[in-house]
Amino acid sequence: MQRITINGERLWADLLELGRIGGLPNGGVTRPALSAVDQQARLWLIDKMTEAGLEVRVDGIMNVIGTLQSGHPERKKIALGSHLDTVPEGGRFDGAYGVIAALECARSLRESGFSLPCDLEVISFCDEEAAHNAGTVGSRAMMGQLKGGELCKAKNEGAEPFIQHLLKLGQDPEQIASARRDPAELAAFLELHIEQGRRLESEQLHIGVVTAIVGVYRYIVTVSGEAAHAGTTPMALRKDALVEAAPVFTLLPQWVAEQNPEMVGTIGQVTVAPGASNVVPAQCRFLVELRSQQPEDMQRVRDRLLAYAAERQGWNIETIYEKDSVRLAPELIEQIAAAADQEQLSATLMPSGAGHDAQSLAPFVPTGMIFIPCRNGVSHNPAEEITPAAATEGCQVLLTSLLRIAAAQTEG
Repeated sequence: MQRITINGERLWADLLELGRIGGLPNGGVTRPALSAVDQQARLWLIDKMTEAGLEVRVDGIMNVIGTLQSGHPERKKIALGSHLDTVPEGGRFDGAYGVIAALECARSLRESGFSLPCDLEVISFCDEEAAHNAGTVGSRAMMGQLKGGELCKAKNEGAEPFIQHLLKLGQDPEQIASARRDPAELAAFLELHIEQGRRLESEQLHIGVVTAIVGVYRYIVTVSGEAAHAGTTPMALRKDALVEAAPVFTLLPQWVAEQNPEMVGTIGQVTVAPGASNVVPAQCRFLVELRSQQPEDMQRVRDRLLAYAAERQGWNIETIYEKDSVRLAPELIEQIAAAADQEQLSATLMPSGAGHDAQSLAPFVPTGMIFIPCRNGVSHNPAEEITPAAATEGCQVLLTSLLRIAAAQTEG
């Protein structure tokens, strides 16, 4: 099999250039999906794809798809990609690295003169980071997994939902359904990503070959009380929504620990209304997130939360989404591990504790993931960092994996 080398300096330069779109003085990035800076990043990517000779289209959910044509449109395609959007005050590499590395693979292939036996797609999925409500919007839309009405809901009261942002960009919501694709079009999907943990760095390993992606359950809990003057209402007569909600803030970690030490649960956002220092809170609203490789763990903790709420007045729980864990394709795990060995890079098999767009595709398309180390395991943070060498190594394994998968597909 022919070996093709990626251009690591170009890859790194593109990552730094992209990081300036929505960049912050502290080195981080705030680039929420469908924002003005996200649109700027999308146009930047389209220009880069066009320069690389890719045929570019934007689908009905705002996924950007660049195709390197092979002359064999009848064959199943191979897709690479991730996302460009970030969390507020996030890092430069989460998601973005996977998109730019995929683009670099396509450029390197074209420049080498090598023709893949099938079309290659480079995909930037829209709203992976749940800027509006549930995350992995673009990848779930592509696999027909969006739930009715979810794009009309906002994660925070007073915020605009996904559909409203789409209208502001001049897009037709009626076209969202057109983003759905037949999974049979794709022979494989690969996503390259920073680890977002410390294992690779602590064990001094180059590559993580992902075997499974954690399940994620998310809920909005609303507790209703009664607004009252904070100076004149005696403590015994108050219906304080925050005080009513507060026990769950410590109970949830206990429930999770009792269920499975490897499971995690988080209350990452709490708001009170009306939110004034001299008013007893009339409402407390908080987000609960559960993550585990085992669906039954999340279901049992969810059921404890539901039972707790059912015993009390003024409690309401709304499901944002429930995504079970997925196993990645054994044949792609094997090819990625072989590619790392071929590139003489150390590798290990490992699960992902974070959710990814790959999770949306895995139940329908043979899917694989590749991790590289990130400094101190920090992610979703301005301090998120990778080295140019690690970025190059991961991209090279991505390209070599792609070539191995394409060759196997042809032989099959």
